[in-house]
Formats: sequence, structure tokens, C-alpha cells
Amino acid sequence: MTTSAIILGILFILCLTSSVVPRSVGLVKADDKPSQKVWIPVMFGLSQGVMALLGFTLSRLMAHLFTYIAEYMVFAMMLVVAVKLFVDSIRILKGKMMYTLSSDKDIFLLTILAAVNTFLYALVSTFFVPFGLWFFPAVVVAGFLWAFFTVRIDFTPGIIKKVSFVEFAASVFMVIIAALYLFTDLM
Repeated sequence: MTTSAIILGILFILCLTSSVVPRSVGLVKADDKPSQKVWIPVMFGLSQGVMALLGFTLSRLMAHLFTYIAEYMVFAMMLVVAVKLFVDSIRILKGKMMYTLSSDKDIFLLTILAAVNTFLYALVSTFFVPFGLWFFPAVVVAGFLWAFFTVRIDFTPGIIKKVSFVEFAASVFMVIIAALYLFTDLM
């Protein structure tokens, strides 16, 4: 792998897992237990990895159906994830995607929702997985890190705009990566 492919692979994984950010902001308060401050990011990271493995498994089962159009399927799925990230960024600006939860069950369901992008992409991951099998631990680590760094941030209008920008930037980078994947040999 070239250096540019490694950088693009890391950027791809960060974009793919960026949907953790709007779902994790504000979930932990200053007076929460230290175990809760670590438990929530672990749940986000694990859900990203589990959904990636589930999508990859389904992808392997159906891979024979798409071998001739594989690169177009990967490109299309990257675009689907990019559009979903863009729509999420607009919903965040309107205040429709910021969550305040207290029960562990609700937080668990929220971690699954955050992993939908990863699952969607993993449906075609048989044909393109940056870093090979290391992709799955990288997705877990990226999901954990996004949540770990954002889970303690309180809601403010400025934070909502920054979270929206993260999702928007991820959607733009995902489109760029999709174009590079389809039209160049960098990835």
C-alpha cells in the first residue's frame, strides 16, 4: 500500500464512523461515574465493528451476484453513505439529531443507529476493504475514539454547528474518496 492509499484508507474509516459524533455528544455529564465515561465509547466502538462484520458476512454471501459490477457497487454504496451523512448534517443543524438519553437500553439502541453507515458500506465490503482484515479493528477503534472525544461535550448552539460540520465534511470527503476509488488507482 502506498502512503496516499493509507491516508485515504484512514480518512475513509473516519468518515464512515463519523455518524457516532452527533449521537454521542452530551451523553455523559460531569457527575457521571468514570465507568460510564468509558462504557459508552466502548459500546459505540463495538457496535461499529459488529455492524461492519455483519455487513461483510452478508456481502460475502451475495458476492457472486455482483462480481461484474463490483467497483460500481462500491462507488454507489460510498455515495449512499455520503448522501446519508449530508442529510444528517442538515438534520443536526435543525436540531433533530441531538440526543439526551439516560437508560442503558436507549444508549445501546443509539450505538446501533450510529453504526448504520458502517453496515451499509459493509454490504459491499467484500470488494473493497482498506487494510484487509485490519479494517474491522480500525472501525472499532475509530468508533471508540469518535465517541471518547465527543461524549463529554455539552450541548450548545456552537457545538451543534460544529457537529453538523463534522458530518458535512465527512460527506464531502466520502464523495471525494468514492471518486478516487472509481476513477484512479490510488485505492
